[in-house]
Amino acid sequence: MDSSSFSDIQQTYPDAELLPVGGSTCDCYRVKLYGKFHFMKRLKPELRTDPRYVSAMQKEFETGYRLDHPHLVRYVSKGEDYLLTEYVDGENLKVFTENHPDYFKSRQKADRFLSQLLDVVGYLHQHQIVHLDLKPENILITRIGQELKLADLGFCYTDTYTDTMGRTDRYAAPEQLNNCQVNATTDIYAVGKILQTLPCSHIYNKVIARCTADDPANRYQSVEELQKALKPSSRFLLAGFLSLLVIAMLFGLYLMFPKKEPQLEPQPIEQPITPPEDSLSNHPVDEHIPSPPITNKPEIQESVPSAKPEKTTSPSEQLKEDIAAAVLPKFNATMGALPDSVKPGTEEWAQAGWALEKELSNTLQELILSHQDIPMQTIAQEYNSYLQSLITLKFNQNSQNPQ
Repeated sequence: MDSSSFSDIQQTYPDAELLPVGGSTCDCYRVKLYGKFHFMKRLKPELRTDPRYVSAMQKEFETGYRLDHPHLVRYVSKGEDYLLTEYVDGENLKVFTENHPDYFKSRQKADRFLSQLLDVVGYLHQHQIVHLDLKPENILITRIGQELKLADLGFCYTDTYTDTMGRTDRYAAPEQLNNCQVNATTDIYAVGKILQTLPCSHIYNKVIARCTADDPANRYQSVEELQKALKPSSRFLLAGFLSLLVIAMLFGLYLMFPKKEPQLEPQPIEQPITPPEDSLSNHPVDEHIPSPPITNKPEIQESVPSAKPEKTTSPSEQLKEDIAAAVLPKFNATMGALPDSVKPGTEEWAQAGWALEKELSNTLQELILSHQDIPMQTIAQEYNSYLQSLITLKFNQNSQNPQ
């Protein structure tokens, strides 16, 4: 940047600090006004007399100044060749992801980020504004609270300013690249491309695929439609309901029986058992329960499905195998680890049930995400059937076993 240009800024703002975030058309500064930091965006010297860029800056300020949203950078004032916005203490999404590689591995944090992004993009659309330059560099994450702030309306399209000066090709929709008509679905395409950059992008595969469809007619037609598709109730309501069902079932077993005498000390494991095949809805298991009564501490063994190279595993068979692999170790570590001397209805039995429910808290959701080609209801039924059969087997075993 021309040093004389920086000196010119310093005459008005003595504390001006050049920032390494300028683009091809503007230089950016952090300046202090009335004791408060602001962000200054100023046209490069060679563009300050170009009416196209002067008009674009006027458009950006007039568009942004009338908007007020908690996740949109607020526009403050404008000079002849610059504009001022609020200063956001944080990092853009690209830098933030590089510096915090584990942040978006949390589904809860990823959903929060996406909710805030869609909220502000939807707000723009409600005001007849299409951003047209959604990209990680224009999305800021605050240092305190990790709140999202959307910046830079320089390329936006409005009902009064229809000329756009540029784009970022990597995130631009096909109609934008081909200089065709743009609308809300153009921004929705960019949202899908942004989601692809996150470490947790796989959990949004179906959403990304529809957002980034080449034909705008095949995308979500509005932010509201996209938000509806992402609502937890549409994907995980059944999972949450079944988690409550498991809690109720375990608590019910606790109430069915009066408390027994003090329990015997657990005995060493001598002979583990596995649930019978006919009680587990055809889930894979290895062995049948031995016919003599077992008095030692039981441990239900993990099953290993028989491998037949010449046979391709069907999606339903793979689902059953994955359910067994996900549920059985957690069951063995909690309820399955109870000795035979612990009877249903006792406090120790109930505590093991609560421990099992805690271990399984996210299991059904993970199975649903891993088998997106199988209806959620089918996955939930198989999961519930398998878990119920394990609990029933353990219940019967401990009820009938002699002291």
